[in-house]
Amino acid sequence: MSETRGFNRFSKGLAIFVFVLLALSAWFYFLDGFSTETKIVEIPQGLGLSAIAEKLEGEGVIRKAEILLLSAFLSGTQRKLKHGEYVFSAGEAPYTVHRKLRRGEVSLRKVTFPEGITLVQIAGILEASQIVPREEFLALAENGEYSTKKLGMDVSSLEGFLFPDTYFFARDCSADKVIETMLDRFREACVTLGIASMQPDIKEIVTIASLIEKETAFPPERPLVSAVIRNRLCKGMKLEFDPTVIYALGEKFDGDIRKKDLSFPSSYNTYVVSGLPPGPIAAPGLDSIRAALEPADVDYLYFVSNGDGVHVFSKTYGDHQNAVKRLLKKEKQ
Repeated sequence: MSETRGFNRFSKGLAIFVFVLLALSAWFYFLDGFSTETKIVEIPQGLGLSAIAEKLEGEGVIRKAEILLLSAFLSGTQRKLKHGEYVFSAGEAPYTVHRKLRRGEVSLRKVTFPEGITLVQIAGILEASQIVPREEFLALAENGEYSTKKLGMDVSSLEGFLFPDTYFFARDCSADKVIETMLDRFREACVTLGIASMQPDIKEIVTIASLIEKETAFPPERPLVSAVIRNRLCKGMKLEFDPTVIYALGEKFDGDIRKKDLSFPSSYNTYVVSGLPPGPIAAPGLDSIRAALEPADVDYLYFVSNGDGVHVFSKTYGDHQNAVKRLLKKEKQ
């Protein structure tokens, strides 16, 4: 009799426990969210579970800190909540709040790097977007040893190899993560073009593509500029490309190229040195890389802007001089 009475008490206790557990689960998993507006919350690295729960309560994301504490305890994830910047939608249920923290579903920031961008400019965008501090990024991207290891070839920096595109990065992402993501996109571009990202002449290809990218934004002209580069190199002529002067000047460039700048001593200044610069001067897009691989079959050796975004191409220096005179006359009118 006593055994039956004891079993009954145990059964009732178990039933109450199961009911409370189910009620708590329903409360946590199915209760509508507390917040009535979208919240952006930064969970700092090293913050413990209790502090995270209190922060979310203070921000109005959850009603009570105990909700998160209970869920973490029941699921055994007390130490598995991840730091970062999170966006919690209005009315988001406690379950999804906890799931985001557990999975590390942090908010991502959209950044666009246009074709022809340099490492310094990439660094500025990353810092302005609070993704990676400028100096932290450049410390890696301009490090020759790091860059050589990443690319598998001897380079002084990653200039030109971080593919220009639109990306999504988390706030306070590591510089190495950003670089690897952009290098992956470069490798994908190479596959698209049917070349290997580590083939022996890839540095030369990207360098030529970067010159094309900086010289013209008009797609039909890119194979023509590529042809001029190849033709001048074959004849042993200096390239004499203005964008290489600008790159060589760096922060000294104030928006205008002066005659004295053409003799600025730098291995990147193609008015001074023969052949190609020692590396790319910017990040070329897919079309410019394709043009570097497939120059037009023409004999052009010169080109000059006609003032409206396109260029006049010439085979002889005399024709080039005439084109320049027509441009100057046009500018005076």
